[in-house]
Amino acid sequence: MKDVTELFLALVKISSPSKQERAVADYIKDYLSRYSELTIVEDDTGEKIGGTSGNVIVQLPGKGSKLLFDAHMDTVSPCQQVNPQIEHGIVRSDGTTVLGADDKSGDALMLALIDRLLLKDTYPSITFLFTVCEEESLQGAKQLDPSYLQKIDFAYVLDGEGPLGTAVVKTPHGCKGTLRIIGKEAHAGVCPEKGINALAVAAEAITRLPMGRVDEETTCNIGVVKGGSATNVVMGEIEMQFEARSFDRQKLEKLIEQVKTEFQMVCQKHGATFEETLSYGTPGYTIDEQDEIILPFKRACEKNGISYQGAACGGGSNANVYRMRGMNAVNLSTNMKNIHSVDESIAAADLEMMLEALVSLVGEFVD
Repeated sequence: MKDVTELFLALVKISSPSKQERAVADYIKDYLSRYSELTIVEDDTGEKIGGTSGNVIVQLPGKGSKLLFDAHMDTVSPCQQVNPQIEHGIVRSDGTTVLGADDKSGDALMLALIDRLLLKDTYPSITFLFTVCEEESLQGAKQLDPSYLQKIDFAYVLDGEGPLGTAVVKTPHGCKGTLRIIGKEAHAGVCPEKGINALAVAAEAITRLPMGRVDEETTCNIGVVKGGSATNVVMGEIEMQFEARSFDRQKLEKLIEQVKTEFQMVCQKHGATFEETLSYGTPGYTIDEQDEIILPFKRACEKNGISYQGAACGGGSNANVYRMRGMNAVNLSTNMKNIHSVDESIAAADLEMMLEALVSLVGEFVD
C-alpha cells in the first residue's frame, strides 16, 4: 500500500495523452489486482474512439447507498517524460511539461481511497471509474455503457479547481462548430472588383456581434481562422472555429440565433455564401447548495477542518455527462492549480487532506 502522494508521483511519471492511456490503465489494474473484493473491468471505449485503452471500471460491493467516484486518466500535452519536483511540499514538473495533476490527482485519490476503505468493516457499494479521453470532449464518459451506472445514487467527480472544499455547482451550456464564408477568388492586383473577399465579409459580420465577455453569464469566441490561397488572390473562402457558452440556456440559444442571422445577412449583402456546423454540447447544470449530494460533502469538509464553498466553473467535466444521463453528480476540487500549463502544481498536504475528506464523505453513506 502506498500513500496518496506516492501514488500521485508514480502516476504523473506515466505519459498518457488523450487516447494513449494504456500504461496508466495497466498501472491502475495492476495496483488493484491484490484485492479479491474488487471487480475490475476495462470496457471497449478505446476501440470505439481509436485509443489504446478503454475506461477502467472498478466495483466494490457494499451495503446501502450506491456511489460513483470518477477521475480521468488522460492529460493535455506536453506530457512526455514528466519529471515531478517537490519543493516546500508543492509538487510541480520541471517546467518542460504539464504536471498532470489534472487529473492524476483524482486517480491517486481514488486508489488511496480504495486502500483505506478495504481496511474497514463496512462501506457502501462504490464504483470507481477511471475514464479515458476526458480532455477531448469527455469522450470516455460519453462512450461508457450505461449499464455500469445503473442505480447509482450519487456521483462525485474528482476533477475540479479551487480551494479544497469546493464543489462545482454551476457549469455553462455550450455551442461550438465551424462558420464558413464562401466568397469568390479574383486576381488581387488585376481585377479585385470581380472577387468577393471572404475575410472582409467575415469582419463585417463579426463587428455586428458581441465577442468575448457578452455578460456575466455568457461568452463568445472565434478561436481559429483559416483561409486564403495567396497574397495576390482575393480570399475566396474563410473558415472559423466558433464557440459560445452561457450559464443560461435561453441566453445561449438567443446568441446563437443572432450569430447565424448576422452572418447570413452580411453574406447576402455581399453575394457570399454562409455555411455553419454549430451544435450544442453536453448541457451545463446548476445544483442547489442544499441538494442531497452536497450536504454530505459539506459535513465531510467540516469534520476535517475544510471550508466548503460552492463555485461556478466556465468549463465542463464528466459530471456534466452523468447529469445529462439523469444521475445526481457533482465535480469536486482537488486544489490543482494552473492546469493545462507547464506551471501546474498541487500541494502534497492537499492530497492528504482531500483523502481524509473523501473517507469522511464515504462514511456519510454508511448505515
